[in-house]
Amino acid sequence: MAIRRGDQFLQGLRDGRQVWLRGEKVDDVTTHPALAGCARSLAEIYDLQHDPAYQDLLTMESPSSGQLVSLGYLLPHSSEDLIRGRKMIEFLERRSGGTAARLPQYMATMLVALYDIREILGQEDPAFADNILQYFEYCRENDLCLTVAFGDPQRDQKKPSKDFEFLKVAERGPKGMVIRGCKPVATSAPYADEFLGLVARPGHGIDEVVYFAVPMNAKGVRIVCRQPLAPTDPMDHPLSASWDEMDALVLFDDVFIPKERIFYLKPVTPDNIPFLTQLFLWTITWTFYYTQVRKAVKAEVLAGICKAMADYLGTENQPQVQTALSELVVYSETLRALIQAAETNPIPSRSGLSAPGSHQLLVAHISSVERHPQILQVVREFCSSGLLTSPSRDDLANPEIGPHLRRYFMGNDERAPDRFRMLHLAWEYACDSFGSRQLLFEMYNSGNLAQNKMRLMNSYDLSSQVRLAKELAGIAQ
Repeated sequence: MAIRRGDQFLQGLRDGRQVWLRGEKVDDVTTHPALAGCARSLAEIYDLQHDPAYQDLLTMESPSSGQLVSLGYLLPHSSEDLIRGRKMIEFLERRSGGTAARLPQYMATMLVALYDIREILGQEDPAFADNILQYFEYCRENDLCLTVAFGDPQRDQKKPSKDFEFLKVAERGPKGMVIRGCKPVATSAPYADEFLGLVARPGHGIDEVVYFAVPMNAKGVRIVCRQPLAPTDPMDHPLSASWDEMDALVLFDDVFIPKERIFYLKPVTPDNIPFLTQLFLWTITWTFYYTQVRKAVKAEVLAGICKAMADYLGTENQPQVQTALSELVVYSETLRALIQAAETNPIPSRSGLSAPGSHQLLVAHISSVERHPQILQVVREFCSSGLLTSPSRDDLANPEIGPHLRRYFMGNDERAPDRFRMLHLAWEYACDSFGSRQLLFEMYNSGNLAQNKMRLMNSYDLSSQVRLAKELAGIAQ
C-alpha cells in the first residue's frame, strides 16, 4: 500500500473497534463530536504525504518495495539523517503548535528503536528478532498509526501488589499467548491501527517483561476514553477543536497475541532488573529526541504569543516586558541548542545507527519540565485579564450586543479582533482544560523529574571535572 491517503486512514478506523466514552460505546470515532476533530487532523497529515510540495520532507523511498513510505521509518546513519527527521517533525508539529504528542511519524520512530535492538531481544529467542523485522516492514509498508502506553494503573502503595491485577501473560501455547490487564494513558488510542505493548518496567507487580503488538480491533481489546476536551463550539478554540488527541485506558480481556506478534518475553528476576531497565531506555531512544523537538516548537509558539500581545497592547518597549520576553527567548534557544548538540554529536546505537546524544536530551527534558510551568505563567502575565474578558466571534457578530462591544470594548482599535484571537490561543495553552492536560503531559511524560535527574547522573561521567577541581585545589591525583 505504501503511504495512505486521509480517507483510507479514516476508513481504517471503522473496523469494529470497541471505543467507550462517558460510559457509552462509540459507533464511529470519525464522526463522534468529541473525537472527529483530531481524526480529521490526522487524516490531513496523511494527505500531506501525497502533496508534491511536501513529499521530500515527509516521505522516502522504501528499501524493499521502492514505493514512497513515511520518513518516520528512516534508519538514521548520520547527523544529516537526524536533522532530516527533525525537520519533518518540526513541520508537522507547527500545525498543532507543539500540542500533538503522538503523531504517526513520532510512533514510527519507536519502531526504529525496536528495530535497532532486535538482535539483543533475539538473544532470548531468535524468533523475536525476525518478528520485529517483519512487523517493522509491515507498519512501514502499510503506513500504520500506532499507540503505546507505559504506565500501570495507580494503586494504594500500602496494599500488597498481589491485591491488584497488572497486565500479564495469562496463557502460553505454541501459537501464541493470551494477555490480561490494563494499560493507562494510551494517547491517541481511538485513532490508532495498532497497540504497541512495551510492558517493560520491572517492579510494580510485573512478573514478566513483554513486548508485543495487537490490532486495536482485536477481540477483547476495549478503549476507554478520558473526558473529552474538544469544544462543542470550535470557532474560538483553534487547538483543542482539532488536536485533542484523547488519552485512554486500554483493557485487555484475555486477548490472544499470535507468536509472530511477540517481540520479547522474559521473567523478571533480581539479577536482570538493571538490564531490563536499560532495555526500556533503549526503546525510547529516538522518541525522546523528537519529544524535545515538539517542546521546542511549543516554546516558539509561546514566545510568539507574548511578543504579539506586547505589540497589540503597545507595551513592547517597556523594560519589564523586554525582561519577560527574554525569558521566553532563553527558554526556546536553550532547547534548540541542546537538540542541535544532540544531533550533531550522535553516538553509535546498538546496531550501528546514529542515535542522538542522550545526555543533551536528558538535560533538555529536565530543563523543560522545570521551566515550562514558569513560562506558562509568563504567558498569563502578558495577557492578564484579557484572558477572561476577550469576546468571542459569536459575541461580536451578535446584532444586539456586538455593536456595544465594538463601541465600548474595542473603541477605534482596528486590531482588536486579532488580539482577541490571540488571547483565545493563549487561553488554550495556559488556562483551560486542554492547556491543563498539556501541562500534565509535559510534566510526567517520560518519567517524573526526580527519575530523570537520577538517570542523568547515573550515566554522566564527572571524573574530568573532579580532576580539574583537584588540580586547582592543589590535591595530589
